[in-house]
Amino acid sequence: MVENKISLGIKGLDEMLYGGISSGNIIGLVGPAGSGKTLMSLQFLHASLKKGNKCLYISSNHNETQLKSHSIAYGWDFEPFINTKHLTLKCMKPVQTELRGNEYHLTSKYLDELPMEVNKMKNDIIIIDPITDFISLCKSEVESRSRLLNLFELIKENCSTAVITAESEIDSCSTKSGIVEYAVDGLLILRRVQSADLNEIHHVIQIAKMRWTKHIREIRQYDFTDHGIEVYSKYNVLLGDSGDVKKK
Repeated sequence: MVENKISLGIKGLDEMLYGGISSGNIIGLVGPAGSGKTLMSLQFLHASLKKGNKCLYISSNHNETQLKSHSIAYGWDFEPFINTKHLTLKCMKPVQTELRGNEYHLTSKYLDELPMEVNKMKNDIIIIDPITDFISLCKSEVESRSRLLNLFELIKENCSTAVITAESEIDSCSTKSGIVEYAVDGLLILRRVQSADLNEIHHVIQIAKMRWTKHIREIRQYDFTDHGIEVYSKYNVLLGDSGDVKKK
């Protein structure tokens, strides 16, 4: 049986995945602020739309105007796909301000609204950028684990393939609770590491987990180009606890 692969549209990364991610899988993209998670998710979105897939992109960090304008700079025009209903671009606010009497209060319906949006209609590709707000609104680890697994179950029931971004802790390659890493089928870790001579910062990626499919585990360097993100050949480094880089 030939495995059905979906290209991420990122040069070098598809090579590490031997063609792409497996159809029906949920992939976590974890990294610190500024590591390129949103850019990677938009690059994957554009590649998926060009293949004719029906896509849902949910953002809680950017509005529609920002996403469109940033994307067009890389040559990714999403307007035609929105017009043909191939793309649903949904920008949701996890927390809102509500006036009660003379006082403002923070309110949220995001924990219920996000699963409803995911389950509203069937999509080939679902991207949530980021899932961090959803998890942070939960009152306990038990609740966050339960709600995340229920969300992923909805995605699986609709036979969708998903990429979920999440913020990593400062000076760490893991999320605060570690629930995302546990729940996803595949995990891509992004890190910013300092060169041994302290002259520059390198961006590196590693496939930490990919269930039921062959993948390359070595650390590779990536960079931001005029056409999006490119992943380069093997980068020989040793990563210490602090994230410093020492070339082998």
